[in-house]
Amino acid sequence: MKLWPALSFLTASLFFSTFSSAHSGHDHSDVAEVTVSNAQVREFLPASKASVAYLTITNPSEHAAVLTKAELDGLGRVEIHQHTHVDGMMKMEQVLSLKIDGHSSVEFKPGGYHLMVFEPEEQLKAGQERKLTLYFNDGNRVFTQAKVVSLQEMSEQASQKSKGHSHH
Repeated sequence: MKLWPALSFLTASLFFSTFSSAHSGHDHSDVAEVTVSNAQVREFLPASKASVAYLTITNPSEHAAVLTKAELDGLGRVEIHQHTHVDGMMKMEQVLSLKIDGHSSVEFKPGGYHLMVFEPEEQLKAGQERKLTLYFNDGNRVFTQAKVVSLQEMSEQASQKSKGHSHH
């Protein structure tokens, strides 16, 4: 009966050594390592059913990353959207995926890409932070904190940015 534990150990050892050697040759260089900065979500305006979130996604790797989904704690639904200009008209549409090329960044900002947020489970209050999770088509997820800001604070930030770029 003492043969059974030894045989079990030997079988397990062979299995794990085979798995390890097969895995050791696997190349992980095709995984894009993205970072997120300046994530913020605007408080819901009174009687509003939607709000907006902005952030910057940076992809320092050589491989493209494809954003497919976002979640923000305390919100029932988050969608990736883009403003486009078609026939002189500005239009907003949902984007099912967003490619971030290697060695590049995508800034989510007014008039461009942004996250539309819906169905708050509780009131968002300026000064709070909410966990933001971004999902990519390769299975990777990126977690960060999104600061909740007021409409006034968001407007002031946009105004300061435009003043900073007006002299270029």
